[in-house]
Amino acid sequence: MKQTQKTFRQRFGLTVLFSAIVFLILIITSVLIFIVGVLLIRTNALNLAKLSRQEPMVPIFVLLVISVVVGTVVSFMISRFPLKPLRRVIDATNRLAAGDFSVRLHLLGPSAFTELANSFNRMAEELGGIEMLRADFVDNFSHEFKTPIVSIKGFAEELKHDDLAPEQRQEYLDIIIHESSRLAQLATNVLNLSRVEKQAILASRARFDLTEQVRRCVLLFENKWELRRLNLNVELDEVTLEGDEELLSQVWLNLIDNAVKFTPEGGCVDIRLQKNERTAVFVIRDDGYGISPESQRHIFDKFYQGDLSHAASGNGLGLSIARRVVTLHGGDIRCQSEEGAGTAFTVELPLS
Repeated sequence: MKQTQKTFRQRFGLTVLFSAIVFLILIITSVLIFIVGVLLIRTNALNLAKLSRQEPMVPIFVLLVISVVVGTVVSFMISRFPLKPLRRVIDATNRLAAGDFSVRLHLLGPSAFTELANSFNRMAEELGGIEMLRADFVDNFSHEFKTPIVSIKGFAEELKHDDLAPEQRQEYLDIIIHESSRLAQLATNVLNLSRVEKQAILASRARFDLTEQVRRCVLLFENKWELRRLNLNVELDEVTLEGDEELLSQVWLNLIDNAVKFTPEGGCVDIRLQKNERTAVFVIRDDGYGISPESQRHIFDKFYQGDLSHAASGNGLGLSIARRVVTLHGGDIRCQSEEGAGTAFTVELPLS
């Protein structure tokens, strides 16, 4: 309601402004025509009485010409002022189209002009951010693909040496297998992200047991959490959900994998699934290292990793896929974290 009233005031204010400009042009034109007519009559340059007797249409024609000339001149001079903001918008838009994302507009006048400037500035800021993300995406994508390829090439060259010990040869083969799996997983994640980003709606929807799905995903990481001696607290309400079961499994696998991966040995991971009146809420909380405020702002960006050294395993695509899948289901995913105090991810999905 407030937004509608605001839009109405802006449109009404703009209409009043242009109406006032037109009215001002008419008034100035009329006053100038009157002054010119009086001056012509007083200087006998225009004898209306004589002209009326000889050619009745001449005075009308003369006044018409004077009106057109004066009105055109006045309109040309006055219209420059209201059109000045429009010219500034055109110039700024051209600069933006040329790739200058630092351009900003500052328009004075009615609220509609201010709103136009604010909208343009937000657009320029968003486009600048997208350009930065695109550049980061290319850099990170290149890094993530290049690293395992270089590793595979290097150890394959070492295997050509005949004097390698069997243990060393086996170690190199294991590294090549690991890096190949990592490369294959990266390609799979890129394809998955591309697939879900192209989807506008869910093509495959079915009702399934969400509780059982989460339970299976937790059990898949049993070896990892036992190896790290983590304490898992799992509380799951019985929930059935309508959606794409395969896509949603990627969300739970990614979140659980991250929690197990970034929780120190002997730490604790809590997993909750609650059923509310209209939504299912999944919460996974760990007592790990936490995430910095700067990383939290970019945590769902493609290829973003809080560890800039890329020392931790992963490629920064899992959370991007998770967010897109949750969005396709009409839900919401958010992160709450504090450095040194752990991290919590919350996924809220509509039950219908």
